[in-house]
Amino acid sequence: MNTAFNNWCTLPTPMGEFRMYDTGNEDIRIICLGDIMDQGSEPLLRVHSSCIASEVFGALDCDCADQLQETMKLIASEGRGVVLHLHQEGRGQGLSLKIKAVRAMEVNKQDTVEAFDSLGLEQDIRCYAEAVNILEKVGINSVRLISNNPRKASFLKNRGIQVNTVNTNPTIRPENEEYLHSKNNKLGHKLPLDTATQTSSPINFYHSDQPWGELSNFSRHSMFIDGKIWPTAEHYYQAQKYKGTTHEEDIRQCSTPILAKIKATSLVLKRLPNWSEIKENIMLKALRAKFQQHPDLKIKLLNSGTRLLVEHTKNDNYWGDSGDGSGLNRLGHLLMQVRKELS
Repeated sequence: MNTAFNNWCTLPTPMGEFRMYDTGNEDIRIICLGDIMDQGSEPLLRVHSSCIASEVFGALDCDCADQLQETMKLIASEGRGVVLHLHQEGRGQGLSLKIKAVRAMEVNKQDTVEAFDSLGLEQDIRCYAEAVNILEKVGINSVRLISNNPRKASFLKNRGIQVNTVNTNPTIRPENEEYLHSKNNKLGHKLPLDTATQTSSPINFYHSDQPWGELSNFSRHSMFIDGKIWPTAEHYYQAQKYKGTTHEEDIRQCSTPILAKIKATSLVLKRLPNWSEIKENIMLKALRAKFQQHPDLKIKLLNSGTRLLVEHTKNDNYWGDSGDGSGLNRLGHLLMQVRKELS
């Protein structure tokens, strides 16, 4: 093995504790969950081209940072997987030409393909040979490639890597909607933009740092309800068990949603006597506030189309379901009600 892979450090992230490896090449970065040499059969893999605009500065007019974040959530959820981060701005054309292309899109009202054509640029000159070399060095010959780009999958397949594709689910915003459709219609990407084609596939969510974690009560999205700022929907829900008492404010000030839940549970004998009758209305009030007050969350929820939303857990058969249909999944049903109202 290349001695560079012996040089690694821990990378603590909101999605989990990854490792960052030295590849010996400043233009190629590796992060993975677990040992790069012990990823098992067919690990999740993202071969990701850098995008300084979105990944560093938070630009909203593409889906690059979205795909990277979703990838890390998927890997964290599974407990293994690899990201190869390549310095290939502007589909391989470099940052200078990328800026010229984006400016042409703004000034001339062109889409991304038209802008590249107007500058005499090839649409995509990225090469993934170094990525394949790394996979070979660490003994990975079959992957689940997290990508919507058939060209990327074909490149790996042609170099002897077995590939199954896992699509990302883009967050469609006013700033990137036309760009995403251009990638599909003119560059042959397979972005799942038509929610009508996804109705048969349920969306399972639970942990706030995993895919679709924004749907969780524990996601760190504050809201303004009843004249106060609540750190999360879980804080508000748990505090309302003791509305009008000193416990309500104590729970609101808990540093995390899990501590708010623990605090409220420890006071169970003192909660409102009619709690079982009103708890769904309380939850619905919190969900409405959350998705109305955060435009990005509203977009995320609407992007789920008409798909079934399921809080996937074995720990609560009232609010969730373990996957066998025995749970009531009341949280999922309330989220779908809010989605219908927002649409």
